[in-house]
Amino acid sequence: MEETDNQTNNTSKPWLWKKGQSGNIMGRPKGKTMKEYAKEYLERMTDEERDEWLEGIEKHKIWEMSEGKAKQDVDAKVSGDLVINVIKYGNTDTI
Repeated sequence: MEETDNQTNNTSKPWLWKKGQSGNIMGRPKGKTMKEYAKEYLERMTDEERDEWLEGIEKHKIWEMSEGKAKQDVDAKVSGDLVINVIKYGNTDTI
């Protein structure tokens, strides 16, 4: 198998990953994620503190935090004529 010029040039660029090399050898840093931190923070709050914190948030956002976003059905059906404009030598033709 022949090496292309790009493969040969990559050896002179030490910042590029070698074939099969992982970009994150050590893995995710140890410690809490922001999601874990926020969950623990909210669990430590009293009911009064939590109610006060929730006052500043829109009701639908509170619902999404507790239940997740509502399912959104998307109708991807297309009807009608397909019109494609082609520009050729400065003129516009319709197909």
